[in-house]
Amino acid sequence: MSTLFVADLEEFRPVVDGCRASGYRVEGPARGYWTVHGTPDIVLVRKRIGLGPALWNTALAGGIVGTLAAFDRDSLRISGGAS
Repeated sequence: MSTLFVADLEEFRPVVDGCRASGYRVEGPARGYWTVHGTPDIVLVRKRIGLGPALWNTALAGGIVGTLAAFDRDSLRISGGAS
């Protein structure tokens, strides 16, 4: 399972909404963060979720559980971490 922690700020709401729309399990917010779980990976496309480049570049600031398999200007893939 992969996990992405997203800051509970209005600016990052497109990440949370995009994760929900992609079928990932979203929990929270709790203690200032949304928690997104994907099995085995979490894959996001920046333009599909409607996030601008500046916010995209800080979308991982909350942290992850798993391996950052790909992260460039347009896409993100977190590969499964410990179960």
